[in-house]
Amino acid sequence: MIYEHCKHPKPDKFHMTPAVESYINTHKHFAPRHIYQNLLQMMDKSQFEKTELYTITRQQVYNVWRSINKTGWERDAANDYRSAQLLLAEQDGYRLVHSLQEPGVSLAFLTPCFTDRSMYSLAKMTEIFIDSTFGTNKHGYELYCVLTEYDLVSLPLSYLLLDTRGVQEEGKRGSRLTAWFTALRGEGLCPNVVHTDKDFAEVTAASIAFKRDNSNYNHHLCLWHSLRAIYQHLTGKEKDKDSDAIGSARNSLRTSGLPQYLHFLSDETDWILSKGQTKQCTSAQASILRGMVKGHLLRHPLLPKVAFDNADPQQALVFETYEEIHASSIKELLSYCKCIDQPKVFRYFWRNWYRPEFRNVGSRWEIASLCGRPGSVASIPISRTTMRLESHWRILKKDYGSNLVRPRLDVLCYIIFNGLVRSRIQLHLQVAAGREKPSAYKDFVNVWRNCAEAVDQTTINKRDGFYFTDKDKWVCSCPAFVFNSRYLCKHLVSYYSSPHPDGNGRYAVQPPPSFTPDLFQEQLPLIRFNYFDQAVPVAISSGVELSYSGDAETGTSAYVQELASLQLSPSENPEVREDNDEESMGLLRIINWVTGDQCENNPRMQQDICRSIISSRSPEELIKKFKRPYEEAVGSSRPTGHTMRKAPKSYYYMRPNNDYGKNN
Repeated sequence: MIYEHCKHPKPDKFHMTPAVESYINTHKHFAPRHIYQNLLQMMDKSQFEKTELYTITRQQVYNVWRSINKTGWERDAANDYRSAQLLLAEQDGYRLVHSLQEPGVSLAFLTPCFTDRSMYSLAKMTEIFIDSTFGTNKHGYELYCVLTEYDLVSLPLSYLLLDTRGVQEEGKRGSRLTAWFTALRGEGLCPNVVHTDKDFAEVTAASIAFKRDNSNYNHHLCLWHSLRAIYQHLTGKEKDKDSDAIGSARNSLRTSGLPQYLHFLSDETDWILSKGQTKQCTSAQASILRGMVKGHLLRHPLLPKVAFDNADPQQALVFETYEEIHASSIKELLSYCKCIDQPKVFRYFWRNWYRPEFRNVGSRWEIASLCGRPGSVASIPISRTTMRLESHWRILKKDYGSNLVRPRLDVLCYIIFNGLVRSRIQLHLQVAAGREKPSAYKDFVNVWRNCAEAVDQTTINKRDGFYFTDKDKWVCSCPAFVFNSRYLCKHLVSYYSSPHPDGNGRYAVQPPPSFTPDLFQEQLPLIRFNYFDQAVPVAISSGVELSYSGDAETGTSAYVQELASLQLSPSENPEVREDNDEESMGLLRIINWVTGDQCENNPRMQQDICRSIISSRSPEELIKKFKRPYEEAVGSSRPTGHTMRKAPKSYYYMRPNNDYGKNN
């Protein structure tokens, strides 16, 4: 068989024209994908007449964009670790941690949020959060961050890039974390509370560095991570081979190893160490246990004992000591585990969450519950989870690193100081200038409004006769108060309410307190008010016009001043019927769209809306029916960041000539 060789035609080469390169250079601060999409939409522009834009690929745009921008971060083309060090040394306010400069292993640095003492006071950094993430660079370094909440704004203090896979030594990761935290302690950082997930390398390292000579130190595991770990274990989604270590349970349950207030467990040792049920907990039992443990972990000597409706009524607020909280929590858990005959489950909780300190074994209860250490119960942590850091990682990966896949170390550092840290500093400046409110305060306002809508006469009766709510200490014995992360409930909010002037049975409630950096307190009262009691109540309801017809000029003036100090947006202002205005404007926009040029070839749409105007009982029904087709037509309902979605059924209205119904 003879093959005749035929030369392939020489492929065409498509080069970037100077016009396109100039456009990319002008928009170099945008993501490459956005530049590419903009170029495709500009095919008919005069400035690109000599360029066939459809021949340009996304990779070409990225290559040009990278060649233009790499001068901002690249200091050593061959060694990105050295390049990252040189880049950080050039930045104002950033300092390298010299004890953690190991090529291929660790790279740590401080941010201006920690080094600029003229702007940021170390005395306010009483709570810090520690967490790590992966997949941020091409070498596989884990990225750690120490973050604090400063004036309710999350600020990153320091970062650590760590990769110990090639290190052959005992405690290789923990020793470097300890060195990192010790360096921060040497710079003056002395927090009262450290929040982490259930990473005991972080727990141990933080305890070594920050607990020394700090009697107020407490370590707190993230509540969300703790409850997730508990539920996964109970439902069998995550198995721990050592979760049923009977030997360690037997040793820790000996009377000599138990504190005096837990000696009752010695009488239950035989059952606790027995076999019991071999099956796992059911889903219902796991949910009950999860809710029960959550209530235990959130108890604190500064918070009153919860009064349940099905329990014996209390005669006043009951505050329990650290020992009483620990003992009663274990008794309740033990009682339920005996009911379902699950000693193995109790052993798991005892070993991992409820065990006190004995001999040289550390306490799990101290780090799992809000109570903390026995001698440091005079304050309560403001935060319960590490969700601030989870959000921090999401912003880094989605907002700043989404256009880069496993970048070099110098690129990652460039993104951190030029984008992520700068945005947090900018937010803090806006909050300090009164131009923005922290997300924590916005959540507090939303919870206050929800509580205000629930205030009625029954609420006030229970407040005074069953829960014995204390306004001065800002505590309540209702379950909602303890479970709410902002320590709000309708019974406390009802103190700032009065019967509605219309006599309709509803209550008018004052707006929430204005934002101040010290709004949330670690001691009683848990919420700090600034001249709030002088404000005049207003109804927090979208169906009632929010006004007040009082005669006292001083009360009206105080209310206006308090409301003005909140600097509310129109959607937040209770004096503006924004909801009704939005409904009217939405209805007007829909009608203008249907009768305009966009629906000129859609007679069915016009007929449907005419019938609906006649038959609808309210504008809300009309808006609900036609809002989706209107948003699909103008493109306002497309989620940010999504590139594809299913065409909804309402797209039927958008087709110029639709005879689908006639053929079926």
